Amino acid sequence: MSTRGRHTSATPGTSAPDSRASYRDVLGAGEFRVLFAAHVVSMLGNVVAAVALTVLVYQQTRSPALAASVLALSFVPYLFGGVLLGAAADRLPARRVLVGCDLASALLVACMVVPEMPVPGLLALLFANGLIAPVYQGVRSAVLPVILPPGPRYILGRSLMRMVAQSAQIVGYGVGGLLLAILSPRAALIADALCLAASGVMLRLGTARRPAPAGRSGSLARDSLAGLRSTLGHGPTRRVLLFSWLVPACAVAPEALAAPYAVHIGEPPRAAGLLLMGIPAGTVVADVLAARVLTSRLQRSIIVPAALGVFAPFAAFAASPGLGLALVLLVISGLGSAWVAGIDGLLIEAAPLALRNRALALGGAGLMFTQGLGFALWGLAGQYVPLTVVIPMAAVAGALAVGTLRPGRPRRSRERPFITAVANESPERRVAHDSGASSPVCRPRGR
Repeated sequence: MSTRGRHTSATPGTSAPDSRASYRDVLGAGEFRVLFAAHVVSMLGNVVAAVALTVLVYQQTRSPALAASVLALSFVPYLFGGVLLGAAADRLPARRVLVGCDLASALLVACMVVPEMPVPGLLALLFANGLIAPVYQGVRSAVLPVILPPGPRYILGRSLMRMVAQSAQIVGYGVGGLLLAILSPRAALIADALCLAASGVMLRLGTARRPAPAGRSGSLARDSLAGLRSTLGHGPTRRVLLFSWLVPACAVAPEALAAPYAVHIGEPPRAAGLLLMGIPAGTVVADVLAARVLTSRLQRSIIVPAALGVFAPFAAFAASPGLGLALVLLVISGLGSAWVAGIDGLLIEAAPLALRNRALALGGAGLMFTQGLGFALWGLAGQYVPLTVVIPMAAVAGALAVGTLRPGRPRRSRERPFITAVANESPERRVAHDSGASSPVCRPRGR
């Protein structure tokens, strides 16, 4: 791995605090290239499908509420899937799960195209598909630090994956709208099913086979709940997770209120589309700068000030800024998302090896669910409280979360953590845990 700046010694599995990674370092890993390409393909299909399904439901019902439920149902399953299926990241072969999830999602989306499919059926299929997402993301999160060792390369790889999602929010829904001018909603859903199937084929052919960890048996749901208790019972890990959930839950307030705020300042409701581009645009820039330019030490040091920077621009919304100024403020808020790079590294360091996969899976599922909860909470507040109060109020709540949690560099504990969790591991993983190794001993076969 190439580094710049002063070189310092580091123990195996860790990186020097002043080291950096380049995109060449990250994209030079063949498995990561496949994982990244599959993510782009499936994300493109999902964005188009979200627009298409919303239009299809509205065409059949003429109900704005039911059309909006399409987006709501994309968040709710993360609560159930993340809690009851979180152990999949620790118990099942990663490639088989990723490929199976893609193909199962493709099948469910294809079923949405069945003629005369009633709206309850469409929403049920959407909910079922949503239950797959936290399993897929949890397993992908768990395999990423095996492909890219924890440190600058891992953080930059995570940044690239996030940039795809943020870029989809900036341009994806617009592209989806343009495609629907050419394709019918059902044709767009077929395109999504094909994208998901293509993603599955790419992962099957381009990633290594890794056997499932041995030594775990019994109910998947019971194991998932036990892992949830153990993960949240570990103080440093819990602190990092809560920070990574509560800050975004407060930061979504302007997005949740984008349409009513556009009307509030005298703009048409469609101007909400411009407002929704602001935070993702700033986030993309922040990811590039923080993950690529800053050293690991600086990434950790800016977590708190950058997170506070997310909320500072919200105070200006008390004065009802116009569309142009509001967009600038939201871009500045998005720049504060530079804190995420430091949190990525902290979570890997804070979680004991026996709980690392669970922590990564729980982190992704919890983020999606709390963001959905944030959308609902701030939207409900906007029904009864003036928007010029709600958005600054979200800033105060976010600043309190940052000031209360303030995750720092985890300290090594001298006590033996989670005897029960480690006892359930295979002997190989237990040796790795006791020796302080940073990742499971897992070698790709034939690659």
